[in-house]
Amino acid sequence: MTGVPEGPVLLVDDHALFAAAVRVGLRAAGIPAERVHPTTAAAVVAACAAAAPATVLLDLRLGTDPDGLPIDGLDLVAPVTAGGCRVVVVTGEVGDATWGAALERGAVTVVAKDTDLDDLVAVVTAVRAGERVLGEGRRQDLLAAARRARAEETARLAPFRSLTPREDEVLRALAAGTPAAAIATAAHVSEATVRTQIRAVLAKLAVSSQLQAVALARRAGWLDAPLSSR
Repeated sequence: MTGVPEGPVLLVDDHALFAAAVRVGLRAAGIPAERVHPTTAAAVVAACAAAAPATVLLDLRLGTDPDGLPIDGLDLVAPVTAGGCRVVVVTGEVGDATWGAALERGAVTVVAKDTDLDDLVAVVTAVRAGERVLGEGRRQDLLAAARRARAEETARLAPFRSLTPREDEVLRALAAGTPAAAIATAAHVSEATVRTQIRAVLAKLAVSSQLQAVALARRAGWLDAPLSSR
């Protein structure tokens, strides 16, 4: 996107007080600004598309939707950008890998939430004017951090992704504290079959005990990993 985008600045943040403070600061600088309350991911994307071209200040942690599912701002960067808006991620998240991931998905820049309000207004003003606000060196560093993090995650989760669906179920049952006999009863198989599955899990994870397998899964984040990463 080139040139000076028209339209307002949209504040997508589940913290009303923060959004209100930023809105006041932007309006004082003569920049029209409105808050988009993040009720669902789809609603955020639709609201931004309706205001395009606009500059969107997007938080990465947007609370939960009516079904109790978390709304991840990182997943919204690409569709909001595709809808014709410029995205400035404004987040309390730390870590170059997360910031780099936001840039990969189309964010113009990333700004920490503890940035001085005047500085944030200056960034927004520059973005709306089509100016570059992130140095190329810093941009490349952030993108490299995102790539490294993905490579590390792939290596960390590779042993777990080698598990069959049944072996994964057994591992999760063990993590929940379910003994082999109870796992067998629930699956309508023999305990010997479950023991064989447990040995397969230990071999693939290169550990010697069930406790080690569960501990490794927890450290790797496998038990909390979204289904899409498995």
